[in-house]
Amino acid sequence: MVFLVLIGCDTGGMQQFDGVKMSDYFAFDGAVRANTYNNADTEAVDWQMLVEKKTPTTVEDGRELVTMEYINLNTSEVLGSVQWSSVASDDVRVHGHSIGATGEFITFDPPISVTDGDDAMRMGDEVVSETTDSAGTAWTFTSTFVESVSACPSTAQDDFIKCVRMTIDDGDGDAMAGPLFSGEFTLVAAWGVVYQTIPGWESEWELTDIDYTAEGDE
Repeated sequence: MVFLVLIGCDTGGMQQFDGVKMSDYFAFDGAVRANTYNNADTEAVDWQMLVEKKTPTTVEDGRELVTMEYINLNTSEVLGSVQWSSVASDDVRVHGHSIGATGEFITFDPPISVTDGDDAMRMGDEVVSETTDSAGTAWTFTSTFVESVSACPSTAQDDFIKCVRMTIDDGDGDAMAGPLFSGEFTLVAAWGVVYQTIPGWESEWELTDIDYTAEGDE
């Protein structure tokens, strides 16, 4: 069950009336899509994290399901995965996830909506999803569109503009535990997550490298 809570507030003139098209920010197209991140705490985390699109993808109810795998580039250890779908003029969904290289893949029924079904969000908008996973655990996820920001430069690219900040709260009250798609995120259109603070690490991950090949350009 999905609930949309709209909270009116002053946008400061940074957003259009019809809101931000969120499917642009959760982009999973491409024959190759892989982002590399460095952790801000370089003493504690002296390795890079790769978030890579797995192929082939699958189609369910007309939506392409794309699995993004998280990998420790130093050891090649798989940290977990998240299965997404992102459709223009519709919501962005999480269909399942895993934690760890040998972790069981857990599906959600119904899938979690992390954005509004109208594909437009404004500052302060919330989407609440109640679901049960395939292990029988009940969840209540709350996605909040925090704000639009004019720029979000990173090591990968210093001219990212028109970025957004959002949070995905898994409801367990523990920021250090939970699915890898929960936490605090800064995203830019077409490339996705630029900064993220996710369960397992107290410090932020920053985008440092992009590897992308369009469909048909292999």
